[in-house]
Amino acid sequence: MAAMSFVQPLAAAEINDQGARNLRDDLGHFLPDSVLGSGFLTVKPSGESYEIKYDFAKLIESIGNKDFVVSGLAPFSVFAAPMNGGLWKFTSDNDLNFSVQGKMPDGKSTDFTYSVTDAVFSGIFDPAISYLRSGEMTSGPIRMVSKTGTEELEASFAGMNYSLTSTAAASAGATNFQGKGSFSRFYERVTTAENPPIQIRAESLDFDVGVEGVVAEKIRNLVSFGLELVKDEKPSQTEIAKLKELIRGAMPFFSSLSEKITFNRFVVASQIGDFEVGKLDYTLAMTEPSEATRIGFGIGVENISAPSGLIPELYAQLVPEVAEIQVGITDLNFARFVDTLMEMDISKPGPVPEAESARLGEAFLPDGQVRIDFPKVVAKSSLYDVEASGEMSGYPDQKDRYMIETSIFARDVDKLIQYFQGAAKVDPQFNQVSFAVMMAKGMAKTEPDGRLRWDIKFEDGKSLTVNGQVLQ
Repeated sequence: MAAMSFVQPLAAAEINDQGARNLRDDLGHFLPDSVLGSGFLTVKPSGESYEIKYDFAKLIESIGNKDFVVSGLAPFSVFAAPMNGGLWKFTSDNDLNFSVQGKMPDGKSTDFTYSVTDAVFSGIFDPAISYLRSGEMTSGPIRMVSKTGTEELEASFAGMNYSLTSTAAASAGATNFQGKGSFSRFYERVTTAENPPIQIRAESLDFDVGVEGVVAEKIRNLVSFGLELVKDEKPSQTEIAKLKELIRGAMPFFSSLSEKITFNRFVVASQIGDFEVGKLDYTLAMTEPSEATRIGFGIGVENISAPSGLIPELYAQLVPEVAEIQVGITDLNFARFVDTLMEMDISKPGPVPEAESARLGEAFLPDGQVRIDFPKVVAKSSLYDVEASGEMSGYPDQKDRYMIETSIFARDVDKLIQYFQGAAKVDPQFNQVSFAVMMAKGMAKTEPDGRLRWDIKFEDGKSLTVNGQVLQ
């Protein structure tokens, strides 16, 4: 929040009253006069630093919302010390403990409380990019409780740690950022009138986020100009042209983005028992916003267990011990989307006309197609080891026009057939499954490592080919 206040380039200065006034003017440059006059933002010398104080209670008073009452909001202080080379060192040590009471638009009463204990932060801020070059943050317990009508949500962590680092990117003027951290002992409880309470727990939640090739200075200039433009109720065509120029100049904003979140010992507790996953991974990846951008998602689980007796013993061995799926939307044309956006008149207030909105959506898709890849789909247990990859494409407005291509690899197929044949003595339906697997084995190719392979192509719901053999 403090970093976003430093949108304008700032120069380090001596610690004195005049410097404090100058810093306050810079930090409050984009704030409305009503907010500045409320005392929301104050700056004063404090030893070898400036104390920047944000009083959110006064900010809320200046807004004057009568539907909600906020209590317990104490001022939030950040200390900024000028360093050599124009950098600033930020430090803070604050607790948060506030509550909100009021009514939702549907008339239901709502009550929200939030607290963070012992939140300590230290970081190096670079005015040239209006962002932190590095930072470290820790906290004690974090807790949130929300009650609306008969619904209640409670969530908490025992503590948190976070670190941010940055390095120069390969391209000139760009920066790579990396953030890592962990929340310990996650807990969540959900209560509704219709269903019994559900509890979600995890020993820890670890995260690792990276974004490379950020053109931070160009983004800073774009944000700064955009905020100036917000003040102007009727921006001129020259100003709009300048904004578009800055947007084009800042493209593609970054070269890649990645995120991974891991829950360790993830448990969902309900009235019928506990569902547990030894490890649950979520991943997100995005390539450079360009003419062929890919946005990918992934989910991975290990050591799945369910309440005793919930899954019949005959089926329990079929539950995978390890499973992973990676899927992505590919060939998104961000460059054409921006070009289309820049052709529109963005000076007009109100929502984008429906026809223009549709044109923007179509600009993303190559030749009107949605293209999806799944580079990795894995499922393993004591009975099987299956891996697949492939891609599919289709036209949103032509449901019968699509194509799917995939390659499937499998080990231990004979073991799986034997299992189905034995299970058929208890449940005759497994005879059909066993027969289907034997037919599939007969069409498979054998890889040098012993795995069976099927290359499958399915097109327009009419043509099915397996390993070059036309079946439909």
